[in-house]
Amino acid sequence: MGLELYAKIEPILGFEESIEGLYDFYIELLKSWNPDTLIDIGCGSGAFLKRLSQNMELSRVYGIDLSKTMVERAKLLGLDADAKDLCDVKESFDVATAVFDVLNYLDFETLEQFMGCVYKVLKPGGIFIADINTLFGFEEVAQGSLIREDEKRFVTLDSVFDNGILTTNLTLFEEENSGCYRKSNDTIVQHYHETEKLANLGGLVLVQSYPIEIYADIADKEVLVFKREA
Repeated sequence: MGLELYAKIEPILGFEESIEGLYDFYIELLKSWNPDTLIDIGCGSGAFLKRLSQNMELSRVYGIDLSKTMVERAKLLGLDADAKDLCDVKESFDVATAVFDVLNYLDFETLEQFMGCVYKVLKPGGIFIADINTLFGFEEVAQGSLIREDEKRFVTLDSVFDNGILTTNLTLFEEENSGCYRKSNDTIVQHYHETEKLANLGGLVLVQSYPIEIYADIADKEVLVFKREA
């Protein structure tokens, strides 16, 4: 699904400042719930967990991601992280988070299974916080082309949103020691989800919803808070 290629190009995409605003929104929400243990699903390179550890004291903070490259970066930050599928996690936590589009990478059928696994890793009364792209976020923000480069790499992202699916083609040119460039390309697919259809998936109950603006003056994301009632 392009995870490893995305891991290679993430450092030069320039999303950090906008994403940090999203991180801070999560942290303020978490402070209101005052958890003691947390698992971050799709932790990536660990930037959210690092920011969290600088702003809150929890007894246990754990990250998982399907990308081995991302997990290695998280470990270099001194974080406890594993390249592991959520459904293989045996521990339970007060809070689970899935920051920056994680749910959008899952089609609805897979998302139902995913939410069931979230339920299993939460303690009774535990909460799950995640964000999704709004329809505006897909149609007006995510769709289109993006070009980034540094001294040795040139990256293009070309995204098309059609029938509820955003397809992004990633292309990377990397300069080798010979002076020639190696080309890599892959595809990432994301799915639009209506909030109402997520309200009771996997036994979790949607208790709060926050439309927020990250890249535009209109809400392009929605942060959702689910609760495991029992």
